[in-house]
Amino acid sequence: MVLACKGRFCEGDRQLALRRARMEDEEEDNMMLKKILAVAACLAVLLGFGVRASAQQAASQQPAELKASNPAEELIQKQKAIPVVAYWKNAFTLSTPDEAYWLKIRGNVHLDSRFYGANSANPSNFDIRRARIDLQGQFYKYIQLRLQAEFADNPYIRNAYVDFAFRDWLHLRPGQMKPPFSTSWWTLDNNVNFIERGAGTPIYPFFDRGFWIWGDLFEKSVTYNLSVWTGAGMDLDYQRGDVDDHKDFIGRLFFSPFITLKDSFLQNTYVCVQGSYGMQSIPTTRFETKGYRAAVYDDLYWTWETQNPGYGEIGGRNRWGAEFHYIYGPFSVSTEYLVTEYKDIDVFDKKDGALVIPNAYGKVKSWSTWVSFFITGESKTLSNEGWRQPNPRNDFDPFHFKGLGAWEVLVRYTHTKTDEDLFQTTSFGGKDYRILAGADDVYEYTAGVNWTWNALVRWQFNYVHLDATGEGIQTGDKNYKEGIKKVKNEDQYAFRMIFRF
Repeated sequence: MVLACKGRFCEGDRQLALRRARMEDEEEDNMMLKKILAVAACLAVLLGFGVRASAQQAASQQPAELKASNPAEELIQKQKAIPVVAYWKNAFTLSTPDEAYWLKIRGNVHLDSRFYGANSANPSNFDIRRARIDLQGQFYKYIQLRLQAEFADNPYIRNAYVDFAFRDWLHLRPGQMKPPFSTSWWTLDNNVNFIERGAGTPIYPFFDRGFWIWGDLFEKSVTYNLSVWTGAGMDLDYQRGDVDDHKDFIGRLFFSPFITLKDSFLQNTYVCVQGSYGMQSIPTTRFETKGYRAAVYDDLYWTWETQNPGYGEIGGRNRWGAEFHYIYGPFSVSTEYLVTEYKDIDVFDKKDGALVIPNAYGKVKSWSTWVSFFITGESKTLSNEGWRQPNPRNDFDPFHFKGLGAWEVLVRYTHTKTDEDLFQTTSFGGKDYRILAGADDVYEYTAGVNWTWNALVRWQFNYVHLDATGEGIQTGDKNYKEGIKKVKNEDQYAFRMIFRF
């Protein structure tokens, strides 16, 4: 009995001992788990600090590494190229540091508003007169490029030429551009003194393609211009280059006789003479099939009638002119006398080719004079390539109404005289033939105000009055409600906003 009891006691002690051992093992496991979690937490903290420190170190080293491996610098070194800087100074410019190479991206927008008197057939209108992009560049310090596109009305390439400046006294300029004739015509459109010029095509040779040699002599007191052109107009007019073998030759001498007399009232005195000679065979679409447009953009002083009802041939077209210009402080005066001469004009009947008008001769003459004064004291500048408008002494700020800008008042008188013989009518086969139709005399009176806000923005206001003789000035258009109407006098009120960059 005692042994059995002892056995049961021993069995219970054994189970109790096992339970205690199991509890001790669980406590050890818990302690181990806590230690593992604690170590893991410490490692996580240390790892976090390590990653953070590594990131900070990498961030601090990043600029130096990037600098050491700059792709742009590597490319420049690899190509042995010259770096280019971009900046803005009244035009977006890309240039090498030494300015041996540069490219300017320029452009302009001219928005016109025109209003007419009751006797005109022209409607009041708003017109995008000009919208252009202009690329101008320099290469090797002596080669300059200009490529300009017009987007208003019918888009076309306007300027496309390269100027090789071998010396100050020797430039070669091939391409399409304005031929060197008339300071008013040569003035850039952003710098025009009035909304429209006093004369027009064919007195002005418009744009043409050719070669031009020019240069400055005697401390820039004389600028010479010698050139040869197609005589047919732009590439837009004749895409194959010309209509015949004849060419126009144009020469111009621009004198600044007192330019070296500093602070003299005579310093800014300028005289110019010029002329052109050209043979041709047929009327060109640019010069002899349209009409004469000048101070009022929507009007035609006269129209060519050689194509209606007959057809015409022209033997020659010559031009010459003389100019005087003077600037003294805010005061400027300018006068131009320009003549275009037509020789050997023949008009034929379209049906049988009979010569109806033989060997006609006539001239178109323009005398234009204007005076300008800057109320705010600015002064224009002048060179062989035309007039330049000044920047204001104090720009006008339209947001804070500070500064005056530049205020200019100016007046102009222009007389356009066309020989009456060109308007004479000849009857043949029951039809009337003539060379021109319209006004043989037109007198223009213009008063204007220009307000320049800054180097980029200028506003113009012009009042224009025209008096005409003969059949009168052609107003309107066959596509207008009022059609075409010829009037003896015309009044126009015109506004223009010029934005350029």
